[in-house]
Amino acid sequence: MLLLESRQSLFARPKPQASGFVLPLALTASAVLLLGSASIHTLSLKGRLRLQAAMERDQSADLLRSAAQAFTTMAIGRQACLLQWPSADWPERQHSCSGAEPASLMEGRVADQPWQLLSWQPAPGSGDLRLALADGRRASFRLKLAADQAQILGISAVQLIGRDSSEPLS
Repeated sequence: MLLLESRQSLFARPKPQASGFVLPLALTASAVLLLGSASIHTLSLKGRLRLQAAMERDQSADLLRSAAQAFTTMAIGRQACLLQWPSADWPERQHSCSGAEPASLMEGRVADQPWQLLSWQPAPGSGDLRLALADGRRASFRLKLAADQAQILGISAVQLIGRDSSEPLS
């Protein structure tokens, strides 16, 4: 019997000493996959937020451009005479332009959004128009004027302006 036991021990296969490497490998692979999918999700979310911000910026620019077009529509006839002077001087210059009403150029409404004139600064052949919406969005435009400064010929692209530091954030 002793001989039989010794033979079994000679022919017995040794047990592998490298057992248990599959579980750590599987855990590592799943962690890498989890981190990769989290990164892809983060990039997707960031892209969506960037797209949403761009759309909001474009909508603001469009609304402010509509307000500038409304200003140019109102700045015809008797009101066009006021375009020769900065908007800060309009109340004093009202008597120089018979029948002109500076208040009609100071504010308006476009697409249910009230807007107001921040400033008008004329220059030879052009003028700088600054407008603000009621929610604080602002823009600047360069308007091309006729030689007599009494007619607006064109509006430049919108230049969005940041909010005033004294205004509360919405």
